[in-house]
Amino acid sequence: MSGRSIEHQSQPRDSLPRASRGGSGLRRAGFTLLEILIATAILTIGLVSIVALFPAAIYVGRQVIETSNAVVIGQSVAEAVRDSMRNRKRYTKSGDIYFVLEHDGVKSRIPGDPFQERPTDDYYILLPQHPLGRKFGGGTEFQSRFKSLQSAKTFVYPETDTPANGGGNADNARNDAMAPEDPDRWSWRLRPIRGVYALGGKIAPGGSAGPGSFGELADIKEEILQQYSFALAIIPSFFDGDLLGTDDFAPAGQLYHVKVMVFRNFPQDREVLENTEPQQPVYELDFEVRL
Repeated sequence: MSGRSIEHQSQPRDSLPRASRGGSGLRRAGFTLLEILIATAILTIGLVSIVALFPAAIYVGRQVIETSNAVVIGQSVAEAVRDSMRNRKRYTKSGDIYFVLEHDGVKSRIPGDPFQERPTDDYYILLPQHPLGRKFGGGTEFQSRFKSLQSAKTFVYPETDTPANGGGNADNARNDAMAPEDPDRWSWRLRPIRGVYALGGKIAPGGSAGPGSFGELADIKEEILQQYSFALAIIPSFFDGDLLGTDDFAPAGQLYHVKVMVFRNFPQDREVLENTEPQQPVYELDFEVRL
């Protein structure tokens, strides 16, 4: 019996099952063609999804740069308006008030003699005013002020009307605002903008500020700056001073609401402008300024 056991244990190698021989018949580790195709498809879908984000990212980046430039331009115009209203205020022969705007977008040469300033030049900003002593009655002070706002004119610059600035008389100048859609709301709408102050005319090559320019614009390259332009809208402020101090409101004519509208690639050709939809600003800035 002992000999049989020894004989069983010493069986020849060739008598063992094939699967147990040195692993030569076992399945080798690796990927099949189908697995490679599936992995490639998943990788392709992922890459296509990432690449599809590039145009959106580029568009958003361009919008951020465009808005940043427009904000700088809008702020520079606002500072120019504030400075000009306080330091370059003038009176016409009819007793109306205007000021001389100095900014890179102004193309007319500003004369050294105030008596040579003309309503037809684009630096000439006539202010809308109520007739002196005009009273607005109402049930409350708010209603009186609202009536004064409804009857006030809105002037848009640069001036494109004829005669320009009513020849220097605010009563003769055209109202550039349209009636609000809802008369019970404190709102005002402008007629389509037909003219703008084109930028980049006084910025020296290389982006440095030239004469009559503002330092805020110096960091914007000349070729970029020339893509932008702006317009102004001015209306007496709802919060203007009251000469009476009663429910009846008599505007003091000292506080104004100004809207700066910055445009990009505004068409300069009059025929093209007339046959296209009204241009929409890329940035708007509203502020109040006192004389």
